[in-house]
Amino acid sequence: MNNFIFENATKVFFGKGCVKEYLACLTKCSKGTVMLAYGGGSIRKNGIYDEVMEILKSEGREVMEFSGIMPNPTYAKVLEGAKLARENNVGVIVTASGTGSECNGGAVITNEALKIKTGRDYPKCNPKFALLDPTYTYSVPQFQMVSGGFDTLSHMMEIYFSEPDEDNVSDDIAEALMKNVIRNLRAAIQNPQDYTARSNLMWDAVMAENRVIKLGKKTDFECHQMEHQLGAYMNCNHGAGLAVLHPVYYRHIYKDGLAKFKRFATQVWAVPTDGRTDEEIALAGIEALEDFILEIGLPVTLRDLGIDEAADLKAIADSCACVSGAYRVMTHEEILEIFKECY
Repeated sequence: MNNFIFENATKVFFGKGCVKEYLACLTKCSKGTVMLAYGGGSIRKNGIYDEVMEILKSEGREVMEFSGIMPNPTYAKVLEGAKLARENNVGVIVTASGTGSECNGGAVITNEALKIKTGRDYPKCNPKFALLDPTYTYSVPQFQMVSGGFDTLSHMMEIYFSEPDEDNVSDDIAEALMKNVIRNLRAAIQNPQDYTARSNLMWDAVMAENRVIKLGKKTDFECHQMEHQLGAYMNCNHGAGLAVLHPVYYRHIYKDGLAKFKRFATQVWAVPTDGRTDEEIALAGIEALEDFILEIGLPVTLRDLGIDEAADLKAIADSCACVSGAYRVMTHEEILEIFKECY
């Protein structure tokens, strides 16, 4: 494994009822106004808003609401929230469970004017605490749940498919987590209120981005770079965009990381090895990934994603970052090839 420094300062309270049990005492440890940040208002319909507000008000806390946060948050929206926070001496910020942001200092923001969507992770911005109640995810629509689950799987794959390739703890953990996401996404589709499945998926999302499986790894987030720019130009669903890109991208690079792609096929998808070459096994693993994407109802082409022929794929490709941690560094020309093959 490569050298690393590890830190994660977030204290996690996990499980059914954890908000009722711990939120009141946790707010006693902070001062100032509480900012309740949320999106389109679904927390009002599912009862979460009333539950959280009742607890905060019972503690005599002043609450400022910051609503209307869009699926692809914009730079303007971030500035709006930051201004409110400064002006009102905001303390605790309560957010919904997302793509692992509960236990990291990461954020992905879209600058609409510049057509750039990019992410940053600052360890000092880790939440002080995170309350993770899997029952709060029951009301999430199935497509959104599946998209978020695939984003979790994508995080794991993009860490896994990078050097070093010799025996290491991070890859072993990643394989177990990937199998867990696959198994529990299937279960949650069958029964959206399967507590075991929803709790596993919630913790999978945290484990994918709490930096544990990144330790000692280079990481390859090229698919995320490509999807970010698709999102910046076309405002598409993040997890769905990743689902379209991953199989095509992996068919471009699998020969450069053949041993790992073979291992992915056998360890994650249980692809049989009898009578097959390493390349055939690796390709079977990518096909198994694509079959899973179809099975869970995500798109497999840019057309399925709602991107029409008018899209300037060359401009989008030229705007993508080419990351250094991949088995093979992309060129903008090859990224354009990938987009065209996805169409």
